[in-house]
Amino acid sequence: MLQFTQPGKPMQNGFIERFNRSYRTAVLNAYHFEDLEQVRQLSDEFLDDYNKHRPHESLGNISPEQYRLKSQRA
Repeated sequence: MLQFTQPGKPMQNGFIERFNRSYRTAVLNAYHFEDLEQVRQLSDEFLDDYNKHRPHESLGNISPEQYRLKSQRA
């Protein structure tokens, strides 16, 4: 059964709210865009950093890439 977040209760999905805030702060509020291609380029750079290099609290403050390498060695 498909369930949606109730209106006015964003913390029912805290993970996406955290990502949305990070993305808004680092990309959308940080630049004046010239065109849609620039938005795509900066978004791709942000996503690469966020998903591979940025430390995540849930992973013990290491990057997902470091976590992946650590898991492969164990």
